[in-house]
Amino acid sequence: MTRRQVIKLGWLIGLLVIIIAVVTIRRLGAPIGNNKPVQSQPIKIGVSQTPLSSPLIVAKSLGLFKLQGLNVELVPCNGGVACVNDLFNHHVEYATASESVVMFRSFHRDDFAIVTSFVSSDNDVKLLAFAHNGAEHISDLVGKKIGVIKASASEFYLDSVLIASGLNTDEVTKIYYPPERLDQALINHSVDAISVWEPWGYKIKMGVDKEVTNLGLAGIYDLSFNLIAMKDDTKHRQAQDLAILEALRAANLWIDQHPDKAQQVIASKLGLEQRQLDWSWQDYSFRLSLGNSILTNLELQARWAMDNKLVSGMMPDYRNFLDSHALKQLIRLEQGEVVK
Repeated sequence: MTRRQVIKLGWLIGLLVIIIAVVTIRRLGAPIGNNKPVQSQPIKIGVSQTPLSSPLIVAKSLGLFKLQGLNVELVPCNGGVACVNDLFNHHVEYATASESVVMFRSFHRDDFAIVTSFVSSDNDVKLLAFAHNGAEHISDLVGKKIGVIKASASEFYLDSVLIASGLNTDEVTKIYYPPERLDQALINHSVDAISVWEPWGYKIKMGVDKEVTNLGLAGIYDLSFNLIAMKDDTKHRQAQDLAILEALRAANLWIDQHPDKAQQVIASKLGLEQRQLDWSWQDYSFRLSLGNSILTNLELQARWAMDNKLVSGMMPDYRNFLDSHALKQLIRLEQGEVVK
């Protein structure tokens, strides 16, 4: 190949790279040459350190928040309960948590709301035990100790599996732990099984040389992970909420189109192995929503909590805990309407 041909080939490759970059940005829904000025004041979002938070992590890593003029700081927290506590204590402006956390907190206060759900999974929570201890079926746990995270998706899932299997919830003994201590409780035989969400399930499976069995039932509980904010900031946040949702929509689209690259980003940011994401990635459905499914889940879990005397008081009206203003605006924008 002559020097002239090499130069021409290099020019063509460079042009192709530029075209691909422009097309990718357009597909993400980001403006080209018309980026909004980035605000100086950071917006703090409490982010649970789980692959369920992937849309937020991807949006931050790809600069999608900056394209919307947002200076976002992701504040790590261990689980949705801790994230929501940070929100209530005004350490962050938004928090990520499952609808179970929302349900339990709704019996104590009504000054917060879900802005959007950004991912769901029907197999993220698992009921794990060591096979060598004779735990092959859910009935083998009768009279045994089960490690759970109090007032969370972990506890709701355990009870759902027991009831669906024809067992009473009082046929096991619940031992409460924070999420980061559940794996050691099982390994040290302080409990006979644990109800836990990812990535803890994978860490246990890979961290021991014993066979770990999942006694749970896939599909019995459809967990959603949500962006939550305080109600008293609603008017102040309207434009900000919409900008965040635009960034998350773009992130979800990119995740759907580039799953391998997305997993690489998440593995790097969360310090996870690639094979760990392979373990659960196919269970995730990345999309923005705030509809009847979340409302039904909240009401179902609330009735469960009331029946088991885990909460006191009347059933909250969960329509008041869904702030759909920004998501409705986003849908109208996608349909080509002018949003004022």
